[in-house]
Amino acid sequence: MISRRAGSPRRALVIACAVVSLATAILGWYAAQTVRPDCVFAISKLTDGKGHNLPDANGRVWSDKELADIAYQQAVDSGHCEPPRARWKQWLD
Repeated sequence: MISRRAGSPRRALVIACAVVSLATAILGWYAAQTVRPDCVFAISKLTDGKGHNLPDANGRVWSDKELADIAYQQAVDSGHCEPPRARWKQWLD
């Protein structure tokens, strides 16, 4: 008696195509994400005695991420850093 454990070749082909399609979609999504090229910039902030950020003149307290984003954008605007780009473009460098 012959056992058919693997299933039909058509079913295997459909599963293989689905796996390849899913992997391609995930890789495409990952490659299209915007990333910042390597860049060195500095931020400064004032903190209280416990290390909490102090508010600015308008009373707003900026997070460290917001301060870093502002400093990065200023570095890009002044030409010291490259602007963000798609991840796949960095793979070509």
